[in-house]
Amino acid sequence: MLNTSAVRLTIPEWERIVRLGIERHVQELEDELKTVRERIAAFELKYGQSLAELQRVGLPDDAGLEAHEDYVEWCSWQGREAELREKLQEMYAIAGYGYGG
Repeated sequence: MLNTSAVRLTIPEWERIVRLGIERHVQELEDELKTVRERIAAFELKYGQSLAELQRVGLPDDAGLEAHEDYVEWCSWQGREAELREKLQEMYAIAGYGYGG
């Protein structure tokens, strides 16, 4: 909780605090996005295709439990990647610079 002395900060001081917070949050999101993309790349390497391609052709009829579990996890990572990209776009818009994707 903020104490009353925080109320005495100038607008430029508040702007700096917010910008630093955004920059730190952006770095955290970018770090997580890198990890998520590494996980996705591992599945793409393992299965020799993107998730979109796998969804188009489907799992083989003889796919085992591991393939089904991988598929569920892969979908989860893809979803998290989309969430992170969206959040980064929001943060970049607030900070006033373009999204590098």
